[in-house]
Amino acid sequence: MTTPKKRAIPDHDDDDQASNQRPSKRSQTTAGTNRGSTTTASQDQSSETPYHKLLRILNDHQPKEKEDDQKAEGVVVWWMRMRDLRLSDNRALAVASQLAKDQAKHLVVLHVLSPGDYRSHDRSPRRIDFVLRNLSDLQARLHKLNIPLWTITVEPRHQIPEKIIQLVSSWGASYLTANIEHEVDELRRDIQVLNLAREKNIGVDFLHDTCLVEPGKVLTKENKPYSVFGPWQRNWANLINSNLDEYIAAAEDCHPNDPSIKDVEILNQLFECPVPASLPGFELSAEDSKIMHENWKAGEQAAEELLNQFLNSPLKSQSTRQTTLTKDGKTSGATTRRAETIVEQYSSLRNRPDLPGTSRLSAYLAAGVISPRACIRASFRISEKGKKPVDGLQVDRRDLGVGVWQSELGWRDFYQHVLAAWPRVCMRKPFNLKYESLVWEEDEGLLEKWKQGLTGYPFIDACMRQLKHIGYMHNRGRMCVAMFLTKDLMMDWKLGEKWFMENLVDGDLGSNNGGWQWSASTGTDAQPYFRIFAPLSQSEKSDPNGDFIRHWVPELKSITGKNIHAPFDSLPPDKFKKLNYPKPIVDHSVARKRALARYKVELSCS
Repeated sequence: MTTPKKRAIPDHDDDDQASNQRPSKRSQTTAGTNRGSTTTASQDQSSETPYHKLLRILNDHQPKEKEDDQKAEGVVVWWMRMRDLRLSDNRALAVASQLAKDQAKHLVVLHVLSPGDYRSHDRSPRRIDFVLRNLSDLQARLHKLNIPLWTITVEPRHQIPEKIIQLVSSWGASYLTANIEHEVDELRRDIQVLNLAREKNIGVDFLHDTCLVEPGKVLTKENKPYSVFGPWQRNWANLINSNLDEYIAAAEDCHPNDPSIKDVEILNQLFECPVPASLPGFELSAEDSKIMHENWKAGEQAAEELLNQFLNSPLKSQSTRQTTLTKDGKTSGATTRRAETIVEQYSSLRNRPDLPGTSRLSAYLAAGVISPRACIRASFRISEKGKKPVDGLQVDRRDLGVGVWQSELGWRDFYQHVLAAWPRVCMRKPFNLKYESLVWEEDEGLLEKWKQGLTGYPFIDACMRQLKHIGYMHNRGRMCVAMFLTKDLMMDWKLGEKWFMENLVDGDLGSNNGGWQWSASTGTDAQPYFRIFAPLSQSEKSDPNGDFIRHWVPELKSITGKNIHAPFDSLPPDKFKKLNYPKPIVDHSVARKRALARYKVELSCS
C-alpha cells in the first residue's frame, strides 16, 4: 500500500506551561469568551504538547495492508478544513489524489460544518459566509473533475471524530488525508480521529500545509522554540532559502476521477449535496451579504487577481514624461518612466490606510484560498530598483517592498509556531505569564463606544467603523485600536481579541491573538509596556490628509486640514457641537500615566 512517508518529530518537548490551569473567575467574566480551547483541554496534565503528540501518533500509525487495497474498490477521502479552501498547491489534496490514482480508487472530498466550533472560537458570520461561498465555488469545480464534495453539519462538536470515521467507513474509505491545524482543540480532535481510524484500519495522514516552514523546525541553539521574531525570522528565511524545493515548491494538481464513480450508487449520491447558503446563527443581513460579496469575492481566481494586482500593478498613474526644450522652442526627447507597482512602494505605504498600498489577501490566506507558497513564489519574480528577480527570501532588505512583504508573511508563520509550541495562548492565557494578574478596568459603556467607533478620536473611530462595515481593518489600524483599548482604556486585551474575531472576515487565532498580545505587551516579542501609541500622532502619520477619516466618519467630512485629527481640541466649541461627534472619552496623557503605573505594579509583583 502506498502511503506518505513519516515526518520528523521536533526533538524539544515544551510543556503547556500552565495550560492545565483554568482561567480565574475574574478573567472569565471580564473577557466574556470561551474562545480557543475547551475546559477539558485546559485540564490536560501532559507535558507533551498536543502538536507533538499528534506528530508522534502519526509516525506510529500505519494501517495493516488489506488484500483489496490495490483493487478498484472503496475511496480515498480528503478532509478539507476551513483554512485550506483551494484545489491548487494543496498538500493534503495532492496526497489523497495521487493515492487514489495509484490504487485506481475514487477521490471524495469531505467538509465538516461545525457551528459549535464556530461559536466556541468566536467565528464571525462574515468568516462563515466567506467559507460557504468558497465551498460552493469549489464544489462546482470539483464536479467538473467527477469529484464529489460532501458537506455535513455536526452538532455537538465533540461528535466530529466519531462521525467522520463512521462516514468514511460507510464509503469504504481506505485512507483519509487532511492538513494540520495548530489550535489546541483541533489538534486534540485530530488525535481522536487517528485513534478511531486505527480501530477501523483506515490509513490517516495529516500534512503540513498552513505554514511555509512547519512548527518545530526553526529552533534555537538550545533546541527550543523562539519567542522573539527577529532571530526566528533570520533562521526561518535561511532554512527556506537553503531548500526552496522543499518549502516553496507547489503541490501536484489533483487528478480527475474516472466517470465510473457515478455508477456506484452510494458515491453518486454524494454529488447531490449542495453547499448551504448560510448556517443558523451565522446568517448575514441582506445588506451585509451584499457588502461581503462586493469586497470579498470567492474563489482562487479572485485571490490570484489580487496577488497579481499587488505585485504587478501601479498604485496610481505615476508615469512621468521627461522632455528637453530645443532652440526653436519645441520639445523633444520625451521619455516615460515606469510606474512603480504597489509592492515596490509597500515598505513606505504599508502603514497608510488612506491608500490601497497592501495586498488585501488576508481573508484569502486565512481561509487557504491561496497558499503562502504561491505568494512567495510569485514574489520571487518581482524585480526592484533595476535588479534582476531573486529566487529567495529577501526579508533582510527593508528597503525593498517585496522583502518587507515577505517578512509580513513570516509573521503569519511565526504566530502559528507560537500556537504549536505554547498551547496556553489558545486558552485565554497571556504568553508572558508575569502579566496574568494585571488589573484591567471594567466599563461596558466605554467598551461599547470603542466597538462602535464613538471614542472621540477620529482615526480610532474610522478604523473601528471600517471593521464593522466590511469585516476588515488595515493592519496599522489594528495596532492603534488595540493599543487604545489596552493602554488608554486599560481594558483586557481578550475583549478586543473576541470582538475582532466576531467581526473579521479574515479572523485567524494565531495572527489575531499574536497581534493583540503584542499591543497589550503580554505576548511574544511584544511592544514594551512603556511604548504607548498616541492616537493623535498615529492619526497624523497614518492618514495625513484625513481622507480615511472623512470616508469612515462622515460627521467630520466638512473639516479641512489638520483639525480633522483632533476636532474637539482644535475647533471652537460651538462649531464642534454642530458636528454631532463625541468628545474624547479619555484623556490620553492621563490614561498613559495610569497604564504605566499599572504595568509597573504588576512587574514589581512578579
